[in-house]
Amino acid sequence: MRSISVAIIGITTALALIGGIDPASATSGKNHNCKVQCGMKKCSSKKCKMKCNDAMSVLEKKGCKNELAWMKKAGVSHMLNSKGPITVFAPTDAAYAKLGKARVDELTADPKKLAHTMKYHIANRKIKSSDIQEKGAILTSMGEFLMTNVKDGKPTVDGCLFTEWDIPCTNGVIHLIDEVPVPERGK
Repeated sequence: MRSISVAIIGITTALALIGGIDPASATSGKNHNCKVQCGMKKCSSKKCKMKCNDAMSVLEKKGCKNELAWMKKAGVSHMLNSKGPITVFAPTDAAYAKLGKARVDELTADPKKLAHTMKYHIANRKIKSSDIQEKGAILTSMGEFLMTNVKDGKPTVDGCLFTEWDIPCTNGVIHLIDEVPVPERGK
């Protein structure tokens, strides 16, 4: 009888590992799914905590639906859960609403242009708001520079004001901005 119990636990553990479930929770009857329980105190796995607080997860929690949707459509959303460090200059949904239908259609019609635009929102290093200088520049992951400045004591990139800044994530930092920056040359 004991060998049957050991075999069942072994099979359950193997199936749990294949399915990405924590073996301890699988054998205890508590099915832990990081995607469902993200950010909850029950989530004690280091790997889970890393994934639950990466740039993509934090943007989801902040309600940046348009930024995430455009990143996915452009095929560059994987950059948000990369190892990092990265800095994301994420336009709020209100910023996307300001674009108007014609501009949205123009930006989303060409997949290559959309990918370049979305890569323009990411820098491949961690940049805190205190690092933003008057008349400075930040190299983006698409190869062009975001121009920085300070306006009324608040940092800006390409004239976009920071509405919330220094939002931590496990792979870098996020700054929410009030406009959608688009690379001038469009590459």
